[in-house]
Amino acid sequence: MLKNGYAPLLSNILEGMYYNPHIENPDKAKTKQRWQELMGQMINTPPMKPGDSKTFHVRWTESAHKIRELVANDHLLLDMLRIWLPAYIGQDQVLYRGESIERWEDGSVGSGWTPKLETAQMFAGGLNKVGKGGVVLSTTAPCASIIAGPSSHSIYLQEFEHTVDRRNLNLVSEVEFFRTG
Repeated sequence: MLKNGYAPLLSNILEGMYYNPHIENPDKAKTKQRWQELMGQMINTPPMKPGDSKTFHVRWTESAHKIRELVANDHLLLDMLRIWLPAYIGQDQVLYRGESIERWEDGSVGSGWTPKLETAQMFAGGLNKVGKGGVVLSTTAPCASIIAGPSSHSIYLQEFEHTVDRRNLNLVSEVEFFRTG
């Protein structure tokens, strides 16, 4: 059944869904399949109205880490984001990311990057300071690798998060480490 023209799971995202029941579902394979199917649907069905793209952008800002966990396929997720987020129009930018050392080492760096070093330091020393710790990364992101600029929510938070497709980044450097223990 379609709700607002969209499948129920996508409608729930746009309305600000609660993700924990999906994340805590013991049938991880079924949950992953369902979310990957949704990404495919979203790639094939762009937003019906510009407002839907802006709404999804805010939801992405609020819940990217949860959606990423549920989809468990960064390439598919990044392909969907190119369709659903408002397209970035601008220059190449020096951007920073606060990431966990483990994700940095295994090449699974997230898509949220900021022009503010202090914001990246906050994430590297806080939310992403897990396992071995956190690391601040820096890159000069070509405009073609920046999927979207900051959402209204990200601007409100003063994080100025840009959504970046890491597959198109040339050089990423380590700036600072926040080690645990």
